[in-house]
Amino acid sequence: MSVRKICLSLDWEMHVGRFIQRLNRFLVEAKLDSHKALAHLPNSGRLSTVLAPNVKVFLRKVSGKTRKRKRKTEYDVFAVKNRDVLTIVDTRFSSFLAEKAIEKGLFKLLKDYKVKKRNFRVEDSILDLKLVKNGELFFVEVKSVTHVIGGVALFPDTPTKRGARHVQLLTRLREQGFNTGILFSVQRNDAEVLKPNRQVDPKFSSLLEKAVEKGVKVFVQTSVFQPPNIVEIAAGTPRFQLK
Repeated sequence: MSVRKICLSLDWEMHVGRFIQRLNRFLVEAKLDSHKALAHLPNSGRLSTVLAPNVKVFLRKVSGKTRKRKRKTEYDVFAVKNRDVLTIVDTRFSSFLAEKAIEKGLFKLLKDYKVKKRNFRVEDSILDLKLVKNGELFFVEVKSVTHVIGGVALFPDTPTKRGARHVQLLTRLREQGFNTGILFSVQRNDAEVLKPNRQVDPKFSSLLEKAVEKGVKVFVQTSVFQPPNIVEIAAGTPRFQLK
């Protein structure tokens, strides 16, 4: 598959600090200049190949209005630089990046499809994107990939019941005649291949294999943060392998 790219500019207030510790799944402590700050970590994965003491963190400043309404922390962790590898850790951002890639026609199979709905309910699950083209629907679920070992991106990095339900739902919808797909957004640039993580989650891996056999499509893109405010999206890379 040929690689197609676009670049996005982020209009955010970004601060650079150093990671101190992960207090719980969604909260980290970081050092900014001469003071410590708490930041929301929008990622439930283990991030074992990303987070480490004193790695550089890129924190998105959250508006006071948003904090007052929904939260107490002043920052979101957007990306982490571990050695020379920059990783986008905000899983919420993956769906936005996937939508932009689809809008720009980076995936030939999805060319001319438009986003009809986002985060919509189907049965007992929420899927990311409902696409439409000439009345034809295409259901897409987006997964954020941050775990890379020796050039191999692996998903998931922790067992995911939710991910398994999504794959089962996409398979059922495909059997009902709908177009369905799962889009893996690899959030770092050091992966050459993407595989399901059979060692960590054999159930998800098996369900994904069955889904592909039934006709569920797999799309892959690499999303790379280029400080201070650029994200490059490359569709068709890394290559996908079931085994």
